[in-house]
Amino acid sequence: MKNSTKILAIVGILPVIGDFIEDMNDEKIFTKAIKMRANHLLDEIRRSDKRLLDDAGAEIWNQQMDIQMAFRQWLQNAEDEQAG
Repeated sequence: MKNSTKILAIVGILPVIGDFIEDMNDEKIFTKAIKMRANHLLDEIRRSDKRLLDDAGAEIWNQQMDIQMAFRQWLQNAEDEQAG
């Protein structure tokens, strides 16, 4: 797989993982130590996302959103299959 494809996947998926970390922090699922590490990871994800996308055009932003939505849908489908 090309590095550009890997970067595109990372840029698309990491913000979703960051959202999940925020959700779990809000639900008080993590211990204090894990929460501190999760918050550090979240900060790194946000910084990397900003650095990679600051100068990106609308097409790149749209691609990122498409990847995020596809990833979320894939996870939802997996959850639905497991439940059903």
